[in-house]
Amino acid sequence: MLTLLGLGALVMTGLVTGAVVMLGVLLVKALFFVITLPFRIAFAVLFFPFWIAKTVLKLAVGVVMVPLLLLVGLVLAVVAAMAAIAAIVAPLLPLLIVGLLVWAVFRSFRPAVA
Repeated sequence: MLTLLGLGALVMTGLVTGAVVMLGVLLVKALFFVITLPFRIAFAVLFFPFWIAKTVLKLAVGVVMVPLLLLVGLVLAVVAAMAAIAAIVAPLLPLLIVGLLVWAVFRSFRPAVA
C-alpha cells in the first residue's frame, strides 16, 4: 500500500514539475512575442509591396498554367481510358479470333437450294 502511495506521490511530483516548466516556457514565449512584435510589424509594412507583387505574379502564372495543365490532364485521362479498355479487351482476343474463324468457316459454305 505504501509503495502505491509512494508511486502516486512521484507521479504527482512529476506532473507538477512538468506544469511549472510548461508555464515558464509559456511565459518566455509570450515575452519573446511581445519583444519582437514591433520588428515584425515594421518588416510586414516594409515587405507588403513585395508580397503584393509575389501574389500578382503567382496569379498570372496560374492563369497561364491552369489551362495547359487541364489540357495535359485531359490527354492523360484519355490515354488512361484507352489503356484500361485495352487491358480489358486483350484477354478476350483469343475468343474473338476463334469466333471469327468459326464465322468464316460457316460463311464459306453455300446453303443448299431445294
